[in-house]
Amino acid sequence: MKKGILIAIILLIIFPFLAGCKKTSNEPETLTIYTYDSFVSYGLPEATNKIFEEENNCKIEYKSFGGVDATLNRLMLESKNPQVDLFVGLNMNEVQKAYDKDLFEPYKPQNYTVIPEEYRIDSEWRLIPFDGPNSIAILYDSEKIKTPPTSFADLLKDEYKDKLILEDPRTSSPGLGFLLWTIAVFGEDKYLDYWNQLKPTIFHIYPEWEPAFDAFKSGEAPMMISYDLDPAYFYYTDNSTRYKAIVPSEGGWLQLEFAGIVKGTKHKSLAQKYIDFMLSDNFQKEIPLHQWAYPIDKSLPLPECFNYAEGAKKFVTLAPSEIQAKSESWIKDWSELIISK
Repeated sequence: MKKGILIAIILLIIFPFLAGCKKTSNEPETLTIYTYDSFVSYGLPEATNKIFEEENNCKIEYKSFGGVDATLNRLMLESKNPQVDLFVGLNMNEVQKAYDKDLFEPYKPQNYTVIPEEYRIDSEWRLIPFDGPNSIAILYDSEKIKTPPTSFADLLKDEYKDKLILEDPRTSSPGLGFLLWTIAVFGEDKYLDYWNQLKPTIFHIYPEWEPAFDAFKSGEAPMMISYDLDPAYFYYTDNSTRYKAIVPSEGGWLQLEFAGIVKGTKHKSLAQKYIDFMLSDNFQKEIPLHQWAYPIDKSLPLPECFNYAEGAKKFVTLAPSEIQAKSESWIKDWSELIISK
């Protein structure tokens, strides 16, 4: 009798557990991804998520807390108890910060060979590039600028006085990119000299890209710091070749975007599969018209509109460790020269 009661009690204890296991095994996992807000709004997730979700019986949930910096800061605050599995959209400016905070799991993708060797910047595979290289560029209105500048030196000419719209490097990603670009070209001992000479060319410095672009489109000034693929976008959306771009002859500012698996993820295997998926044809072929970037897989054909892009012939950059160590000081010195006077 006692033995029968004991068996009954054991069955009562383990049966709900076994039943629960069977039930949850068919329920889709949720893969949570942190990214910047425009990554979602540009439509790349909408174009690719369904394929991955159906193949892996899962759901993808994107969360953003603003731009890349703000979203990365959120991840850093949660690092001891992460609420996310992947981070998508990290750029060159934040790479060293991510390394220093030890935020990401190493994972070498199964299809890593689609990434050109020169862009495999992390030997530990904590961050995997999935698009690029792209560059910041000088976007200009060809109806107002008949002879565009072709170099940083050209921007100093009197004919471009009060014609260049900039973004603030303290608050804007392209603004910071342009500042770092000038440091890469002129060196940290001479970049302020260049900016001092550039002052007459500057029409206005806006806090973010969006108001700068609005000012440019409304005709307040005929040039702005933007991106090399902007002319392709205008041709695709408006069938217009009015707005063109140039990358100065000194070389473009190297821009790559990265994805990484967050340390402490509860869905490590699924996150690894998503990294592999990001490098697959199904994802890479959607990058040009949804992310407005070059796919990292250079074997894929590009849309016709990309013929109107201003691709860089060569690139310049700074070491991520140098950007992390010195950017605060560089921005402070720039502010004292350009903003405070």
